[in-house]
Amino acid sequence: MVSPADRDLMAALSTGEHAPNPHVKVRHAAALTKASRAYARTQAGSRRREKAKRRLARLHHLEALRRATGVHRLTRRLAGGYAEVAVEDLDVIGMTASARGTRRKPGRNVKATRERNRTILDIAPGEIRRQLAYKAPWYGGLLTVLDRDTPVRTTCSSCGTVKATPPEDGQEFHCTACGLSMARDANAATVIARIAAASDRGEALNARGVPVSPSRPRVGRRGASMREGQPPGGSP
Repeated sequence: MVSPADRDLMAALSTGEHAPNPHVKVRHAAALTKASRAYARTQAGSRRREKAKRRLARLHHLEALRRATGVHRLTRRLAGGYAEVAVEDLDVIGMTASARGTRRKPGRNVKATRERNRTILDIAPGEIRRQLAYKAPWYGGLLTVLDRDTPVRTTCSSCGTVKATPPEDGQEFHCTACGLSMARDANAATVIARIAAASDRGEALNARGVPVSPSRPRVGRRGASMREGQPPGGSP
């Protein structure tokens, strides 16, 4: 079961395992900045500009390849290692909205929000879900997607109490009802796992009274997009 991770994690699992964030964009930022400035100093139509253009394109391509490699490794590990994988239906566009605001009403914490947005996009949560949708059936598994209205991040994984507001970035989840204190992503991953398990039994509510409305896309082998070659059991 996967939960969106903080800046240092690519994913948090309900088993307690963590997939570290490779920080691909940060690793390539200095080289890309240097190559972009070198390209900007060249003259249009010159050989130096073509050479600088090819170097800049290679760096962008290398960044994309490393990001794709990290995503493929994670999704292959989850789809091949678990019979069921559950994720949230995340509003990535809303999560990465700009906080700059307007001239009359400027935003707050713009720099911190910009860094957070870059980290979320660098993890590529939408691509992770897309790959799980076709890889899980390859391995005979199932992908469960929880609705956006499910209070995953405000629900206590121990007693089921739903808080009014989710914990802020970098803070632990603390339940005032039972006293549970744990990492917010680990708590959310556990809640996701329990909601998915409850939906398997056909319950409208889980044992702790949390609403369940998962969707379960299944992708046939013929319709799957084969980004990593043939699925298990298929022809090479």
